[in-house]
Amino acid sequence: MLKQYTKALIYIALAAVGFLVTALSDDVLTLEEVLNLVVIVLGAVAVYLVPNLQAGPGAYLKAFVAFLTAGIVALLSFLTGGVTLSEWLQVLIAAFAGIGVFIVPNERPSAVERPLYRARP
Repeated sequence: MLKQYTKALIYIALAAVGFLVTALSDDVLTLEEVLNLVVIVLGAVAVYLVPNLQAGPGAYLKAFVAFLTAGIVALLSFLTGGVTLSEWLQVLIAAFAGIGVFIVPNERPSAVERPLYRARP
């Protein structure tokens, strides 16, 4: 049942790891670190909302969203006065989340999870 949500769960788990690393690395949450965490959480929501498409360029859409999030986290870190160790760790974790989303195959809901009828347009 949860197979279709595996990519989102991986990203959410790594977002939580990103928060823990940031919170525990120096016991201080700066504004830049909080902004990065907000972007990572929004990226997790976006990965969840993007459908699991099976073919064509759409099959890589979730991975694209995850890597885009990692890029935004890196950009925010660079633009806000230098990159601290905890910000580098956030960028690295966001990149690993993108890799995890890319590696895990897309899953469709099983026949049991699909509705038995379809509304006609």
